[in-house]
Amino acid sequence: MGEKAWMLSQLAQSGHPVFPGFVISSTVFRQFLENLNDVSSLLADFPTSSLYLDVDNPRALQLVAQQSRQAILSAAFPMEWHESLGEATAALQASSLILRASLSGPFPPQQDFSGLTPAQLCDNSPQNLELAIKQLWAQLLSAKSLFYWQRLGIRIDQLNFAILVQPMVQAIASGTGTNYENYWEIQGNWGLGYSLLQGEILPDHWEIEPLTGAIIKQEIGNKIRAYRLKVSPENPDSTDSCLEPYLLSNEEQGQYCLDLESLTELWQLIKRLQDHQIYWESLEWIKLESGDRLSSSWAIAQLLPSLSTQRTSLITQHSSINPSQSQLMGIGAAPGRIHGKIYLLTQESIPETTQLTGSIIVTQKIHPFQLSWLKQAAGVITEDGGMTSHAAILARELGIPAVVGVSGVTTWLQTGDEILLDGNKGSISLNTIDESNMSQEKPLLLPEKITYNYPLGTKLMVNLSQPSSLLKVIDLPIDGLGLVRSELMLLDLCSPASLTEWLQDSKPSEIVEKLKQRISQFAEFFAPHPIFYRTFDDKFSTDQDRRGTLGYQLDSTLFRLELQALAEVYQQVFPNLNLILPFVRTVEEFRFCRHLVEEFNLIPSDSFQLWIMAEVPGVIFQLSDYVQAGVQGVAIGTNDLVPLLLGIERDHPLFNETSFPCSSAILGALKALIQQAKALNIPCSICGQLIVQSPQIIEQLVQWGITTISVEPEAVAVTYQAIARAEHRLILEWARERSLRKKP
Repeated sequence: MGEKAWMLSQLAQSGHPVFPGFVISSTVFRQFLENLNDVSSLLADFPTSSLYLDVDNPRALQLVAQQSRQAILSAAFPMEWHESLGEATAALQASSLILRASLSGPFPPQQDFSGLTPAQLCDNSPQNLELAIKQLWAQLLSAKSLFYWQRLGIRIDQLNFAILVQPMVQAIASGTGTNYENYWEIQGNWGLGYSLLQGEILPDHWEIEPLTGAIIKQEIGNKIRAYRLKVSPENPDSTDSCLEPYLLSNEEQGQYCLDLESLTELWQLIKRLQDHQIYWESLEWIKLESGDRLSSSWAIAQLLPSLSTQRTSLITQHSSINPSQSQLMGIGAAPGRIHGKIYLLTQESIPETTQLTGSIIVTQKIHPFQLSWLKQAAGVITEDGGMTSHAAILARELGIPAVVGVSGVTTWLQTGDEILLDGNKGSISLNTIDESNMSQEKPLLLPEKITYNYPLGTKLMVNLSQPSSLLKVIDLPIDGLGLVRSELMLLDLCSPASLTEWLQDSKPSEIVEKLKQRISQFAEFFAPHPIFYRTFDDKFSTDQDRRGTLGYQLDSTLFRLELQALAEVYQQVFPNLNLILPFVRTVEEFRFCRHLVEEFNLIPSDSFQLWIMAEVPGVIFQLSDYVQAGVQGVAIGTNDLVPLLLGIERDHPLFNETSFPCSSAILGALKALIQQAKALNIPCSICGQLIVQSPQIIEQLVQWGITTISVEPEAVAVTYQAIARAEHRLILEWARERSLRKKP
């Protein structure tokens, strides 16, 4: 019957709320395939039929899949099957049914095949049920599935494919739960779970303390639509006609789908699983519209068990570690999970490349001259810093896990210690288990495929500093390079020397040539799309006067070298270059920089744009003055603007804890800048970690008139979906208003 059906049967026998249902076993599927008479199908000689077809030939693969699907759909069920199904479905007393695959075979435990065999919904009628069953069977032999099975070396006769049939009912809310080491993550939306499954909404999010039910963290989602059952299907012959989408009201969008009482009930429901020693990794829950179907108003729709019968700790005692401090928590600044040996990096350290390759760097903070060393590391941990620290930004761009803000980590760990670093949870555990073969033990998952088929009116760009990151963005739906972080780029170019040493010891022509080569790489890759180069911002200096354009007035040496390189690249090769000035405090600073820009024959025009960063709150009140002085665009840098608005140090951990979207000061500042830019007829971009941490504000940004959103590569997919939802909703609202105006 497969793992899914077996787990739900165990829950039901233990008294947990599970919908009634029945299973069409793998034996029935095998019998059906053995009775097929279509000689052109791959299944003609089942079970001796072979899956050794050329899956690398797309046409052949599609042809075989189509023939197999047609063979399954055209074959009729025996009369006795119809009678048995009729008796079973009548006992469910439901007008609509959901059919889900329950699969087992010679593959790793807990393998997720939901992308290969999505659930089928149908009206409870004999013809619809038969069609839904055969469509689910046919999915097992789709082109994607056939490719996957052969790559895993699995034959058809090795697959045990059962179908779980249960009633579909109306739901108040539904969602998922995930069991992490120290908390439970709950996600949910109004109505049935289809909108969450399809990724159409950003769900409400809670993190719950398992023992007490205390809410560790909660965040309201960006919920626009939900799904419900149709009262009377328009087309009874369709297997999906029983489901319909609907738009949520403004009140529902602004509320959590679960109030505190409901959340407590859900916690109690899940806690009973633990009390009964049912160890689980993830589950799907439903809050029912009525209790007619079950004695409880809640139901568990699916449960994925833990591989082990109890949670085992990977933490063991170590001579250099205090056992009471066997795990530390920090801020998960870059996603990923890695097991490896650490290298304790001090300000005096000058490690060999071989010492860093594959190691996890542990240090108090990453100093400017050490940034290039991150490229050799497998992970990074710092005592200081936050989500917007340069170590965190570069780790995310390089794709290595990072945990920052870990108090005492440099005394807790020593070079050579083996740890488990989890950049998703922000945890560090001492680990002596050899996980070098973890990839062999993990399930093989199909890569997530996101379809970017909605044309965006708002430009979506990416932030980069390393040429090695270019391949990551080659297939992303981006409109250009919104921010070249020159400070990270320059510190990489001058390695292993410091920036000061590089400027002192190198000829100006050599520096310009290196800059030209690096800038040309970005310009060529993104051409003809625009790239925006932000000149060096000395964020590392203890002298705050060195930051931004004020630093150029104090010493314009590096700024002039950057301008010369930009001018040569722009005039000789790539006219898609644009310039952004960082951390501009006054209009006078801008005028000084503009004069130098023109000195190098970079004349602001339609093809070459001169922008400023809006990082200092004063820009909010002087934007019209800046435009009058020649500013052609503004880029809102939230990594600096937000902490300055709130009076928080940029890298202080509090900067990562505050609920920013709830701050009227932040939203008011963003709205003022965007709307002023719109009134002044200049483009307005926004970048920074705020958008990634709080994608729900994107709808407001789009509504106010933001022209460009620029994010790091790993955030492009989520940002794309958020922009698409926001624009779609605005179009719907406009269409409704127009329709109402036309009515007499």
